[in-house]
Parts: sequence; structure tokens; C-alpha cells
Amino acid sequence: MTSMIDRRRCLSAMTGAGIASLAGCLSSALNDDEDARPALSDRTFRYGAVLPLTGELSFIADPLQNATALPVTELEASGLDLSFEYEVADSRTTPGGAVDAATTLIDEEYPAIIGAAASDATLQMTQQATIPAEVVSCSPSSTSPTMSILNDRGYSFRTAPDDSMQAVVAAQLASTEHDAETAATIYTAGDYGRQLSGAFSASFRGDIQRQVSFTPGSESYAEPLSQALADDPDILFVISYVESGIELLQEYYGDHRGDETVFISDGLQDESLPNEVSEVVDNVFGTAPTSTGPGQDRFATLYRDEYGDEPALFTANCYDATATVLLANAAAGENDGTAIRGEMNNVTSGDGVEVLPGELAEGIKIAATGAPVRYRGASGEIEFDVNGDGGSITYEYFTYDSGGIAVIDERTPEGAAE
Repeated sequence: MTSMIDRRRCLSAMTGAGIASLAGCLSSALNDDEDARPALSDRTFRYGAVLPLTGELSFIADPLQNATALPVTELEASGLDLSFEYEVADSRTTPGGAVDAATTLIDEEYPAIIGAAASDATLQMTQQATIPAEVVSCSPSSTSPTMSILNDRGYSFRTAPDDSMQAVVAAQLASTEHDAETAATIYTAGDYGRQLSGAFSASFRGDIQRQVSFTPGSESYAEPLSQALADDPDILFVISYVESGIELLQEYYGDHRGDETVFISDGLQDESLPNEVSEVVDNVFGTAPTSTGPGQDRFATLYRDEYGDEPALFTANCYDATATVLLANAAAGENDGTAIRGEMNNVTSGDGVEVLPGELAEGIKIAATGAPVRYRGASGEIEFDVNGDGGSITYEYFTYDSGGIAVIDERTPEGAAE
């Protein structure tokens, strides 16, 4: 399933002092020897996206699509003489679906892909499709630690944090805020669930009684719930996506609830949860990445002005992934995956002209001359490391009330530098 971007109305937030200051820098950045780079007016920037339009993560499809399209909407509104081709393909929230979607985009010669969203889908997509094809991928929401150890030849990036950091925060909160001495985990089968369960268990200061997996879409979750709760843990850590997580929590509250406190992972953070499982307002707490980048406020304004809604989880990461790919494409001067790969680190670090959300037009003009730029993100400072990891490692500590998600605090893992 694919869909092409439509032109949208102009963004009122595009005007302001930030653009003016960048324009002033542009004249000094230009170089007479532009090493035969093509004029922007002669170029068509191309990128694809592999997103969960259907399946377990379809509830976030619209916000992710919005944020992935927003940089192009911003650039079109700026009047920049540049053409774009952007296409979305459906991962179906499955590894096989992500491989099929990426293969379609690769066959259509897109040099860079934003996505996939789920860790298991991204791991298979990169290994079976994008890396062999020498196409850059940048995931906004794949959090599995396995992403950091791929033999990817430098083609895979992400703007979402490694789940080992979320595990540390969740384990700290379980001990310090809930006085938990024992815990059990129940997690969705696959790399995301297994890795986060293992990392939480390694970080928890007390006794991990059980780590139990479950299969999404099962007719009943009675057996895994009974196993996880067999020793009466103080904390039950539920690691899941929304669709199967709602079903599991409904069964838990209907037949298995005890005195334990329920923790949930980022995959279950959704405003609809109290409507589906009213009991979650009593004793459910969770952790999820939050945006802390210098461009956070500008991005939020752009998003609200364009879509009339607040940014959702991982939307800032989507915008950052897309903005980075576009700036790297401008710096590369061509729609070539290997050339774009070589610029991803350059446009997110160093002493170049700073580019924030809302300033992409001037940033692309500068990068297209070969002059250095440094993109400063909405989700966090990107600055990819040698594994292609970038972004914030600050997490919301949240609960639910009758109004939906209620943020209690923000936490960074002990000993980790933001």
C-alpha cells in the first residue's frame, strides 16, 4: 500500500527571526568553487517511508505520517525552488510486511527510507532489504538494543533511544517510587519485548521472579498471566503494543488482578487506554521517551499549525529523521544511498551553521553548496554515534487519570549524560 504526499497550505510559523539569521549566514557560507554541484532548481529530492498503516501499531500511523511529511510541507511553503518525491509504504507492523514495503521503495529507486516503526520490523527490513541495496534507513521509533550491533556498513540510523536506557529508568522507579522488592515481566514475543524485559531484569535491584512471553493476538492470555503472577510480585511489567496490550490488560483486570503495581512500556502509552480498560487509572504507571531537543517548541508549533493537534509519541523523532535525511541529501548533491550515508553524521554534528525545525529551507540551501550545517533536533540533539544511534534519553514517568495520560516527572538514567 502506498500513498503520495499532497501539497498543503502554507505554514504561518515559517516566518521569524530564526530564518532571518540563517539567511544572513548564507552569504558567508557560499563558495565560488561549488565543485560542480547541481543547482537546487535542477534537483528532485526523493525519500520513502515504511510505516505501520495497518496492524498493531496502526493507532500511531496518522501522527507518524504527518511528522514524516511535515518537512516537505515546510519546504514547499518556503518557496524554495526544489522538487520532492515522497512515498509511504505499509509495514503492516510485521517484519515481512516491512521487508516487502522497503523492497517496493527500493525498486522505485528511493535512496533513503524513514522507518520502520517497530523494532522487529526494522531489524528484518534493514538486514534483508535496505543494507544489501545500499539504501539509508532512519527509524524514528525502533528502540531495541539489537539495532546498535547490526553489521549495517553504516546505512542504518535511528532517532529513537536504545531501550536499555528505558529499562534502567523503569527499574529505578519501581524501586524508589514503589518500594518494589520483587518483579515479574510479561512481554510480547519478539526482539522488542525480549530485549526490554531482559534489560529491565538486569537493572532491577530486587528479585526478578519470572520473565514470561506471550503471543499477540492469542484467544486467551490466561496461561502467561498466571505464570507471571505465580509468586505474587510487587511489580508486573507489561511490555506490549496497544492492540494486544489492551486485550491482555482486560483479561488481567477481569481474572488475575492482585496487589501488584502494573508498569507498562512505551509501546502501550496511548490516550485511549482508560476508555478500553477503565481500571488502569487505579494502579498503572509507565515510562516512554520524551522530546528534549532545542527545536522541540518550534516543531510543536509547526505540527499544531499544520494538523490542528498536539504531537504524539515519536512524532518529533519522525520529523528529525526526515529533516536529517533531507539535509544529508542536499549535502550529498544526489539521490544516492551511499552518498547520503556519508553525510548523515556531518549534518548533525560539528561547527556548521545551526539549523532548527522551521529553518530547513535555508539549511538545505547552505548544505547544497558544500558548506557545513548542524541540524539540532526536536526530539533531542541527534549527533549519531558509531552505531547510528542519536536522540534524547530522557523519559516520561506517567500514569493515567480520567483525562488520559498524566505525566508525573521526567527522568534520565542514573549515570547517563544527556
